[in-house]
Amino acid sequence: MKTVTSPAALWSSATVWPSAHKTPFVVVLAGIDSSEIVDAALGDPALTEAAMPRLEPGCAPPCDALLWRFETASGAAVNDPGVLGRTWHRSPYAVTLRLVQYQPGSAVPEILDEGTLGTRGSRAAFSSTIDRLAMRFVRDAALGRGRGPAGSLPAAPARGLPGWLDAMRSKWRDRLMAEWWSIGTTTAAMDRVLGGGGLGDVTWYRAKAGHRYLADPFPWPGTGRILCEEMPLTNGVGRIVAVAERGGSLSPPTVVLDDGYHHSYPCTLSDDDTVYCVPESTERGATVIHRLDDDGRLIALCEAAPHARLADPTLFRWNGCYWLGCTDLDLGGHDNLCLLHAPAITGPWTPHAKWPVKIDVRGARPAGMMFEFAGRLFRPGQDCAATYGAAVAIHEVLTLSETEFHESLVTVLRPDRSGPFPHGLHTLVHDGDRFWLDGKRFVLDLGLFRQKLLTRASRVVSSVGMG
Repeated sequence: MKTVTSPAALWSSATVWPSAHKTPFVVVLAGIDSSEIVDAALGDPALTEAAMPRLEPGCAPPCDALLWRFETASGAAVNDPGVLGRTWHRSPYAVTLRLVQYQPGSAVPEILDEGTLGTRGSRAAFSSTIDRLAMRFVRDAALGRGRGPAGSLPAAPARGLPGWLDAMRSKWRDRLMAEWWSIGTTTAAMDRVLGGGGLGDVTWYRAKAGHRYLADPFPWPGTGRILCEEMPLTNGVGRIVAVAERGGSLSPPTVVLDDGYHHSYPCTLSDDDTVYCVPESTERGATVIHRLDDDGRLIALCEAAPHARLADPTLFRWNGCYWLGCTDLDLGGHDNLCLLHAPAITGPWTPHAKWPVKIDVRGARPAGMMFEFAGRLFRPGQDCAATYGAAVAIHEVLTLSETEFHESLVTVLRPDRSGPFPHGLHTLVHDGDRFWLDGKRFVLDLGLFRQKLLTRASRVVSSVGMG
């Protein structure tokens, strides 16, 4: 996977889709400081053809001109001293940020856009993410694509250990520990789960850590089998396999897709006696919709997004239209929900007018198949604030069209802290009879620790040699 290094490229990589043109207007931009990313974004033609932002980082309302100000949920300017420092790498590892508009001479705020970002990772990466989010808000607002208020509660205030100490603790955990995943089932009723009653008793398979784990379960309609990702614990890439439950255990995996590239999240959709499958393939343009035959053959039908890198592509049908929910990795790894739509399964696939439709590390990234219940549409999303795949947040989709999207949080499913997988829930699907899910726990892996040390030492030696 290529890494984008220049600030200009970091910004331009997020402007894949075509823009509408508007008559430029002047607006004062505040709450964000000048940086390479901000300056590159201010020169983006997609923005300058619509607006003429005048950067005045310290401007506060009331202002004698139209003011757009980047603020926290409490109303503080994001660039106020210490604001982000008090948030970085501290529980609940999420911060809600807004682009707020003030009319000339007014101190009455109007939320043009709102999103919630994760705060874990390096301090420099966190700062860059903030800059990119601010300028995405500005560009989308200028083009009439602002998402408006998120309709969800803002992240709670930061608490706990200082950020530098918590970051150090996380770094050592990542060095010493590996993630062990497993899939499980529960017969909890749909209305109980959607009503906040939880998953009940979960039967877990392959709970004991080994060399390869299973994750991302999806039903293979008409076969009684489950498709999932089989992934080596430490080295290698994921492949798609099929398993079946027999007498309380799983059958040996049968390989469905193993071509040397990483594949996961084999989302399925049964439509008019045809089963479609969209495995995750995060290389650019590699998201391919397949027909899945009963013998396990995957027949490629079309590329859904030739220019994008999409994670967790989730295929569904609603109101006579085909939809694909996903996370655009060029925008962020865990905090955005994007949509594409098509009149037929073979396309043409068109990005939603708002890309992304949602920015929230607590549930934007897809976490399994969509559920239709009592004529209502529900969407599971990953809560990745505290850790990748920490919990599954279920939302009810209230508005879904080519230009609009709104949803409301229904319930959050968290792992059983006393169970065998206390550290995460990542995927939730239903096969018509019961739920399937996957769970995570951290396991000590000294072999992986040694490998990471050797890799780090090799990089140091290489950099010294180049110097």
